Amino acid sequence: MIFLENSPKELTKELMTTRAVQIIITCLIAMLVAQLLKVVIFSIKHKKFEPRFIFTTGGLPSSHSSLCVCLCVLLGMLQFHDENQLSWAFAVAVVVSSVIMYDAMGVRLEASKHARILNRLADELTEEEIQEYYGKKGKLKEMLGHRGIEVLVGGLLGAGIGFAGFGIILMIS
Repeated sequence: MIFLENSPKELTKELMTTRAVQIIITCLIAMLVAQLLKVVIFSIKHKKFEPRFIFTTGGLPSSHSSLCVCLCVLLGMLQFHDENQLSWAFAVAVVVSSVIMYDAMGVRLEASKHARILNRLADELTEEEIQEYYGKKGKLKEMLGHRGIEVLVGGLLGAGIGFAGFGIILMIS
């Protein structure tokens, strides 16, 4: 192993850098899997393949929740494994993740409802008024927030990927 050739202080720095990269990659995988599942779920539900959903917000499962919960699980498991304790970084991850998930079900979900209502009102406007009020893109994007079940499923997906990632990281270390 490359770590055995280095002094303990260098080992700690290398291991910390390696762990950071492992956490980032695993969390990005959790987010990507959630986004891919959105495409699959939408395609099955509507019997139409829509690859554009890989870049959307809102919907089932929540990719933000998947990424956040994966981060918390993986960070906590690796810190406890490597250092036999949790650090302030874990606490920060939990707090920030909670805010993000709450926001997805609160503010962003309400913004989705408002966009839906405003788009219905826009049906009564002239083309010039739509351009003036809505801009070049036209109507507002309606799929922004998440229902509670979408956040829950995203969180469970993220937890599963976090635990799997932890196992894989231990196997390759």
